[in-house]
Amino acid sequence: MNASDSADPPVGVSEGATQMAPPRDRAPAIRAFVVLDLVARLVMWSASVALATAAVTALGVWPERSIVGADLLLAWDWALCLSAWIVLFNVAYVVLLVVLRLPIPAPQEGRYPTNGRGLPPALLWSCLLALLTKARYGAPFPGFLVFHLANLPPLRWLMEPIFGPRSRSCTMSEPRVVDPHLVTIGRNVVIGAFTSITGHYQDRDAVVLRRTIIEDNVVIGGDCALFGGVHVKSGSMIGAGAIVLPGTVVGPNEFWAGVPARKIRDLPPTPQTVSP
Repeated sequence: MNASDSADPPVGVSEGATQMAPPRDRAPAIRAFVVLDLVARLVMWSASVALATAAVTALGVWPERSIVGADLLLAWDWALCLSAWIVLFNVAYVVLLVVLRLPIPAPQEGRYPTNGRGLPPALLWSCLLALLTKARYGAPFPGFLVFHLANLPPLRWLMEPIFGPRSRSCTMSEPRVVDPHLVTIGRNVVIGAFTSITGHYQDRDAVVLRRTIIEDNVVIGGDCALFGGVHVKSGSMIGAGAIVLPGTVVGPNEFWAGVPARKIRDLPPTPQTVSP
C-alpha cells in the first residue's frame, strides 16, 4: 500500500468527494479592461478637447493677439476665452458620457457566477458601465465642472434617465454612486461627502446585482458605504462612517449606525415633502 493510499482526506473534504477545479486566473481579463479604460479615457478627453476647440473657433472668440507680453486687459480677454473653452469641454464630456452609455444594455438583477470559463453577458455590460462610471467621477482636467453640469438642467435631463442614478434630490457634495442604473434616490435626501452607494456585491464565486433604494427625507452621513440590495425607507438616518451590508432594510424613521450598521433607535416621524 502506498503512503498516498493510506493518507486521510484533507480537512473539509469527504472521502470520495470530487476534487474542485482550481480557480481561473482573472488577471488577463482585468488587464484587458484596464487597457480598454485607458483607451476610452483618451478618446473621451481628446474628443472633448476637439469639440470645445472647434466650438470656440467657430464662435470667433479667440483673442487676436498672443498672451505673451500682453497687457492686463488682453490677459483678461484670454482668461474669459479659456473659461468659455473649459465650460464647452465639460459640456462635451457629459454629452459623450450619455452617448457612450446609450448602446450598453442595462444588466438585470441577479446572481452571476464568476468561476466559469466565460463571463456572463450581464457582468460584461456591468464592467463597461463601470468603465463609464469611473470616467464620470474621475474626469480629467479640466473636467472639474462635470459634477455641476451633470446635476443641473438641461444636461441633468439627459444624465438622470440614461446614465443614472435616478434621483429626485440634489447634493452639494457628490456621492460616488457605483452601478448608477441600479440606484434610486428619492426626494429631499442628504448624502454626506465621500459616501459610496453601490448596486452590487461580490461573493467568492459570484457577483450579485441588486437594486439599492433610498426613499424620501433620508439623511446619510459622510464616509458611509451602502451595498447592493439595501433599502433605506422614508425618514431614516444613517450615521457617519456606517457600513450597511447587502440586503439590509432600514425601516421608516430609524437611526442606524456602526460597522456593520445596526438599528440604534427610532426617530420622530418626518412630515411629507412638499414640492416647490
